[in-house]
Amino acid sequence: MTESKPLVWLVSRAFTPDEGGVQTYAAELAGAYAELEHDVSLFVKSSAGPRRIWHGAMRMVDVGPGGKLVVYARLLAALRTAWRAGPRPIAIHACTWRAALVALLFPAPLIVTVHGREIGRPGGFAFSLMRHVLDHASRIVAVSETTRALLLRRLPHLAGKCVVAWNGTSACRPAARSTGAAAGDGITRILTVCRLVPRKNVAAGISAVADALRAGHALSYAIVGRGAEMAGLQRLIDMLGVGGQVRLLGYVDDAALDRLRAEADIFLHPQIALEDGAEIEGFGISVADAMACGLACIVGEAGGPAEFVRDGQTGLVVDGRSVEAIGGALRLLLENPLLRSEIGLRARLWAGGHLSWRRHGAISLAMVDTAGAGARESA
Repeated sequence: MTESKPLVWLVSRAFTPDEGGVQTYAAELAGAYAELEHDVSLFVKSSAGPRRIWHGAMRMVDVGPGGKLVVYARLLAALRTAWRAGPRPIAIHACTWRAALVALLFPAPLIVTVHGREIGRPGGFAFSLMRHVLDHASRIVAVSETTRALLLRRLPHLAGKCVVAWNGTSACRPAARSTGAAAGDGITRILTVCRLVPRKNVAAGISAVADALRAGHALSYAIVGRGAEMAGLQRLIDMLGVGGQVRLLGYVDDAALDRLRAEADIFLHPQIALEDGAEIEGFGISVADAMACGLACIVGEAGGPAEFVRDGQTGLVVDGRSVEAIGGALRLLLENPLLRSEIGLRARLWAGGHLSWRRHGAISLAMVDTAGAGARESA
């Protein structure tokens, strides 16, 4: 590690190769800080650990799987060892407020990212703990205006130090795309990539696709991801009799996901808000990645994706609770391949100009020197 560069510590209770948005966030943010000419030390937990990896400007200590208290103890021990050995960080960035619990003991500016449901759901002691952490943060980074509004609905006094920084997108090679039309088989390919949990609303998407199949449209629908709803969704597919065209693929590796995006025409993500808005889609990294790959996206009107998918311009925004609304958007794109291509092109250009992990990292670190440890001590 080059000591002449400023050092940032990144702390996350989830990391690759495990699946999930926070895992993606931590890995991409580490790369962004390295691109911004910082050394990065990652303190993480994943199923692949325990392990230690040094790669260029990045050093990772993965404490491995375990119960919550065990993981916290291991992370704290790793942070203490690094603090004593030096060099010391200009800032500690916790990827969630829970990950920040182990960072509170170190007198460096603390940055905490908030994503959505993890700030909307806590009550009782967990809420008090969350408030304590965020009160002592130097900067709070919300991944969308939706997330910031949810935080301030619960903790309005944090408005002055909570900034919005949209996430970036993963690398994509849109020139390599070969859609159904280009493949010459006449089949329009629809793709969903998400964890299979209720707020993703995949069941409504399957129902809308089944309606389109019954109307005579030639299409296929691939659903990538795992989660608690997987068995129920398979039962729905079987009940609707669409197993030949609708497939639950579970986990796929990065290469397979690249191929699926390259072949797809439409990205479907009709998310909804649950629990009176406490359970929301804060951003939607998979939607942003699909846009960057030139896909026409259909998203629900609740949550972060509706901030950067502009209805009729860079995608279609629908009432996710209405199968008819989802189906109407699908029919529009299925029956108008030129419109589909135009929306996909505008989405790719817009995402390239507005969604950047480097920009997210720069916003996160901005003013951190003036915020400093003193702000934490006076909180």
